[in-house]
Formats: sequence, structure tokens, C-alpha cells
Amino acid sequence: MTERRQPLHLAVALGVSAGVYAASLAAVSGLQADQEASLAADRAPALDALASLRASNDRLAAEVDRASGAYQLAGDGYHKVVGTLEGVDAGLGRLASTVAALEGVAVRLPASAPLPAVGSVRTVTVPTVHATTGASGAS
Repeated sequence: MTERRQPLHLAVALGVSAGVYAASLAAVSGLQADQEASLAADRAPALDALASLRASNDRLAAEVDRASGAYQLAGDGYHKVVGTLEGVDAGLGRLASTVAALEGVAVRLPASAPLPAVGSVRTVTVPTVHATTGASGAS
């Protein structure tokens, strides 16, 4: 019987090609990892700027909300003042009518009117009294 020869050269070739393939995959993976790390480092300032921009936008939105609330309060106060001023304006209109009526009456009054004569004034002295009452707390 003849011995069968094992094709060792095929097994060696298969092992070497698998090793080369694994080495090339490792090299490509390493290059890709380096490239991705470089890309991430290149993008880091942009991401930081974006985070800063986002924070600034949030602060601005909060400031706009605060200003809007203050504006609303000012508008409400203005409407209250307008209502009060309308009442004051109506009161001034009534006062102007009253003053105009009084001016009309004052124009019709004589320039001078006879006054009654004043009689003599007599002063009276009050006698001194030395009495006390218990109402003041004195005994």
C-alpha cells in the first residue's frame, strides 16, 4: 500500500495567508483607530464651541423670558395707570366746570359790599382757682 502524502504545503500556505490577513486587518484597524482619534481631536474645539453656543442660547432664552415677564408687568401697570388717569381726567373736567360756574358767579358780585360795624371788644379776666379733683389722679 502506498502511503498517502499529506499536502503540507497547502496547510502552510493557508496558515500563512490567514496570518497575513489577520496582520493586515490589525494594521487597518490600527490606522482607522488613529484616524478616528485624530478626527475626534480635530472636532473637539467645534464640539466645545457648540456646547458653549448651546449654553449661551439657553441663557439668552432665559433672559428673553425674564424680559417678557417684566414687559408684561409694565404693560399691566400702564393699563392700571391709564384707567386711573381717565378717572383723574374726568374729575378735572368736573372741577373745570365748577370753577367756570364760580367765576361766572364771582363776576356778578359787586366789587365791594358794606360790612357791619364792629363794636368795642371788652376783655374779661378769669379768677384763679386752687381746687383739685380726683380725676387727674392727684390726692
